[in-house]
Amino acid sequence: MAPQPQAPRPWTPEMEDDLKRILSVGEECISEKELRALILAKGRGVDDDAPRIRLYDGFEPSGRMHIAQGLLKSVNVNKCTYPGTHSTFCFWVADWFALMNDKMGGDLTKIGIVGEYLIEVWKAAGMDLENVEFRWASKEITENAHVYWPLMLDVARRFNITRIKKCCQIMGRMEGNLTSAQVLYPLMQCTDVFFLKADICQLGVDQRKVNMLAREYCDAAKKKFKPVILSHHMLYGLKKGQEKMSKSDPDSAVFMEDTAEDVERKIGMAYCPTMADVEGEEGGTGGASNEEDAGKESIHLTQDILKNPILDYIQNIVLSPPGSLFSCATASSPDGQTFSDYAEVREKFLKGDITPDQLKKGLIDSLNQLLQPVRDHFANDDNAKRLLDQVREFKRVTTPVDEDEKPKVFCLDLVSDGTVPPNSHLVMAPLPISNPTLQSAVDLLTKLAAASAGGSPKVLMLLDWTAAVNNALDADPKMISAYYSVMLSSLRALDKHLFGEANSLMKNVTVVLQSDAILKDPSSYWISVINAGRHFSLDTVMGSGIGLGEGMKDSDGVGAIIGRLMMIADVVAVKPKSVAFDSNIDGIGASLTDLKLQEGSNGSASFSVLSVESHLIQEYYKEKLIHPTLASQFSVPEVIHINDGPNLQLQPPRESIALKTEFDEYYLLDDPKVNVKSKTKKAFCEPGNVDFCPPVQLLAYFGGLGSGKDVTIQRSPENGGDVTYTSKSDLQKDFESGSLHPGDLKGVVSSVMLEVLTSIYEEIGKDDDAAKGAKALKAFEKKMAKQKKK
Repeated sequence: MAPQPQAPRPWTPEMEDDLKRILSVGEECISEKELRALILAKGRGVDDDAPRIRLYDGFEPSGRMHIAQGLLKSVNVNKCTYPGTHSTFCFWVADWFALMNDKMGGDLTKIGIVGEYLIEVWKAAGMDLENVEFRWASKEITENAHVYWPLMLDVARRFNITRIKKCCQIMGRMEGNLTSAQVLYPLMQCTDVFFLKADICQLGVDQRKVNMLAREYCDAAKKKFKPVILSHHMLYGLKKGQEKMSKSDPDSAVFMEDTAEDVERKIGMAYCPTMADVEGEEGGTGGASNEEDAGKESIHLTQDILKNPILDYIQNIVLSPPGSLFSCATASSPDGQTFSDYAEVREKFLKGDITPDQLKKGLIDSLNQLLQPVRDHFANDDNAKRLLDQVREFKRVTTPVDEDEKPKVFCLDLVSDGTVPPNSHLVMAPLPISNPTLQSAVDLLTKLAAASAGGSPKVLMLLDWTAAVNNALDADPKMISAYYSVMLSSLRALDKHLFGEANSLMKNVTVVLQSDAILKDPSSYWISVINAGRHFSLDTVMGSGIGLGEGMKDSDGVGAIIGRLMMIADVVAVKPKSVAFDSNIDGIGASLTDLKLQEGSNGSASFSVLSVESHLIQEYYKEKLIHPTLASQFSVPEVIHINDGPNLQLQPPRESIALKTEFDEYYLLDDPKVNVKSKTKKAFCEPGNVDFCPPVQLLAYFGGLGSGKDVTIQRSPENGGDVTYTSKSDLQKDFESGSLHPGDLKGVVSSVMLEVLTSIYEEIGKDDDAAKGAKALKAFEKKMAKQKKK
């Protein structure tokens, strides 16, 4: 008998109380309906061992905690984790980001101590830690790198640059003034939501755009349940025109370590208008630059034309806890009046019954009363006192900058761990596609053979994570792996055909899977990616204004930005003597036909003279790794641009990719018996035209002309008899003069290409992974073709 479906749980008055209490935390909730459903599914009354409601916020241990982060956060956490609510509040301690931002001199131990100090502040401020957990990013991301970073790449591949730019308010930057690293931060914050399995994002209104990104990701990734966004109010800065507090301006806010004298001075000097400042509304910023106030129009969701920070503190700090009171002198009650309702305080203040000085005096008394338990805790608790002393010492002691000291460089080091040989020649594999071309494999061999020192060790890096973030093959790991298995088998077959066993190129090649390499030291690798992003503006990484074409558009996927930064980190990790790029490609390790034959906005294909990646790599070494003490460790690699590789296209260039057909070139998965003859027969071969003659190119390259081999074309006596060629120039000369007929030329080319593609076919068949990969890619290709027809 099939189990009967359980009846839905009834909504109880206690659940309604939970809902109202949690809603009181936020200036906005998206959405109340979803929050109600969440409480019903996971909240009060479920079994103790059932999944709990998970809320999340994050903080970077940077040394100071302002009053909103201390007192307001404590109140909000207590509301959300009220006994019986069946919820857990997860704090994401962003110590890894503090390390990346060089806080505390980049010392993770010191950063950890600062984090422990901040937790002590919350404990002293009254935060109930029974249902609170602290997850340290450095530990969690490093131990779960195989989960976290693929998740981040999946988030990135689903959004364009425009959408991510809109999130960059969380760094307080204008869209037009971004480093390329600043597009990484919102992507990582979005990743945090899902990595921590958060049901509710309980952050400030200033984080609203990136939290909404998490909900949009659910739509894109077809995730059923979206996180609820519960955005708390952002306190005004204490100075006129300050939309929010600033840690860099100590007088813009009250901080948790402030003395009673500090509080009295700051509040006494604070802006306290009794009516709206129309002039200030037009553009007063309290001295802040546009960059500092980026996106300020969305920091507050409720309209407040007065923008009085004293009233703001009273409403959101003093009167926020349930049952709290505020007292101050008034004109009608000089000895003091006690209020439980903020609206009454505001009304009396605007009517003049409470003067600014009286309001400030009442707030000073209230804040010092709230902060005194924190001061007492750090004066009397031995552990808290020790932490405070250490933090103060960290702030007091500053390490003088020694210009001769070796700069700290975070990077993956694949040479030291033995993954790759030193002084190698590096080549990046192309981004995978479902029907890989013969051209792409030949391009790879050409680049591998391009080392200035022919005998130097060679490294071929398979960019599986870069492929994923660029949405190659729908970012399917199995398909990406299938492509590389097919490509490696094809390279082995071509290597044997072109160079023979004795002169094998591939036997001196170390193949490195990017993800395996990254996971050897993921923290150092991703810090190096982010540092590369900090060094370059977003416009530069997009390829704008550096003389390499018009560059990317904001409508392009942000994954390409991540991929280009990863390539810089990949090169630094290998420490190569040389790196090979196609001279006419602007794509991440891509070949001409695999990646770049893409329609532009006008329907035509366009190509850059040099790759943006090669430009970025050269500039990064010259500008970032130029310090004399780094010369032996990071010598600038020679960047080799390949501009004389064979062109294996069977038809003239198309004006649009839409016009391309299966007869335009050979593919690695072609059936030799079926495809070679038909494709060769249809190949462009205009009599006398040697400027573009695919059969001549194919015969010269695969027939070995120029490498000591000769080719014999068999003809009947009446057509001139057999003729043998030992050089490409002689072949071209006869074809141009008309003494060699296209039909005779195509006949021998068909035989040669049958041999080449048969060797590839057989090599793929001998390798189980490649054989399975070939089948998988063909199935994927058919699936994509069907989707295009819909």
